Amino acid sequence: MISVIIPIYNGEEYLFKLVEAIRSQIVGQEIEIIAAVSKSNDRSFILAKELCDLAYSVEEFNHGLTRHEAAQKSNGEYLVFITQDILPFNNMWLNELIKPLIENSNIVATYSRQIAYPGASKTESYIREYNYPPYNRLCNSYTIEKWGRKNIFYSDAASATKREDFFGLGGYNFEVITNEDVYYALNVIDSGNSILYNANSIVYHSHDFSLKENIKRYESIGAFETTISSRLEKYSSNGEGLKLVRDVSWKLLRDFNVKELMIFLLLDVPSRLFAYNKGKKSFLRRFN
Repeated sequence: MISVIIPIYNGEEYLFKLVEAIRSQIVGQEIEIIAAVSKSNDRSFILAKELCDLAYSVEEFNHGLTRHEAAQKSNGEYLVFITQDILPFNNMWLNELIKPLIENSNIVATYSRQIAYPGASKTESYIREYNYPPYNRLCNSYTIEKWGRKNIFYSDAASATKREDFFGLGGYNFEVITNEDVYYALNVIDSGNSILYNANSIVYHSHDFSLKENIKRYESIGAFETTISSRLEKYSSNGEGLKLVRDVSWKLLRDFNVKELMIFLLLDVPSRLFAYNKGKKSFLRRFN
């Protein structure tokens, strides 16, 4: 069995399409869908109870602990974690995602390629293209020098892992403000196993965050990475941020998209960097 786990908050607008797409997947195993529903202002809980195999109410959401609790309630040999705002690209998404876990005993976790929804900004589309290229990337303790920080890049917006290994490595049984997936990726690599970025498994997923939302998000990332700074030391960023800025800027320039280019360079990038550093400093002040 495959257990698909979805944390939900104000997700009414997504649930019909998402559950329909999951149910239509061509995969040779039974699928169960588990919805962990935080208190919402819409009909999320009612719809989740109608559409999913199990839906339950979450009193206090936490990125790690909530997903871990849902996994404990599941029955599947394979655990698939997704967010409410993704949509499978086709009906082979799940089969392609699970296949490496079945075929290779050393691959413990795998995650999907993300492409922007039609209608997303060009900036968001190009960021997704950079972070989720059209080729696979196998990551383990032998590829740290090759991939640097990308070696632990892992997104549970659409991911799968083996149940036995998930709980054997402690799962998501930890409290974090964000990036529970990166924490789990570190545990997988440190255990001597592999993670596969799986470009054959594709989902739609994108955000056009407001400035305020981006600042809050990158503050959280900065604070999180400071908490695990000792574990990140051997994963060189190799100027990944600068590479992304160059890649996205070149594509916007090529498109003569001056408006988005100016917003990206003069507002988006500086605000992310400022918020990230602010998050790091806030955490250090709190504990020094």
